[in-house]
Amino acid sequence: MTDSGFGNDPATSTPVFREVYFPTLIYYQDIPEFGDLNQQLLNAVRMERDMDSEGLARSNEPRLGGWHSKNELHRNPAFAALTDKIMAFSREVSKTQGYDPAWPLAIDNMWSIVNPRGSHNKTHIHPNSLWSGVYYIQTPPGAGRICFTDPRTQHLMQAQRYDPNTARTSDNWAEVFFEPTPGRILLFPSWLYHSVETNLTDATGDASDRVIISFNMYQSRGL
Repeated sequence: MTDSGFGNDPATSTPVFREVYFPTLIYYQDIPEFGDLNQQLLNAVRMERDMDSEGLARSNEPRLGGWHSKNELHRNPAFAALTDKIMAFSREVSKTQGYDPAWPLAIDNMWSIVNPRGSHNKTHIHPNSLWSGVYYIQTPPGAGRICFTDPRTQHLMQAQRYDPNTARTSDNWAEVFFEPTPGRILLFPSWLYHSVETNLTDATGDASDRVIISFNMYQSRGL
């Protein structure tokens, strides 16, 4: 992509052009009228946790109370409505990406994470997948944002010094945060390092839990 020419002083400079390549793409979609869906999902997640209170140890820091379900929720009828919405969203993303229709995106695995107050998710990536995503079910204020880190480690070779009186643009951010918004599907490259801030909500009881569904996607040979 080429930006239009710019230059502040036409008397001393000719237009300057900038081209942007190798972007890191993050997609999201907000589902309308998600209240009933999220209540059903919340009940289903709690049932899963009741049946398997230990859960899995991944980025969720079980020692701090974080819970991670088994990773086959996309096969569970209780999560079918969400699975359908994720698939519909992924088809729109595939069109934008220019993917071959014979190789549609498919869900490889899907799981839930419950972060009570004081818990977080360590920095990690999702190996062996193309896209990863999250759907927000319950996120009380202060429950923790998701943080994506600039994947270009080479930029650390030398620190850049920016004008302290000018706000840095998103082109120069070292990390970007997304607020956990109930009803939102967020999709990002599986290779993109990310973490979740500590849940510092003032809510109490079950209402203090940060509850999400995560999933991985790959391109599957269609029929």
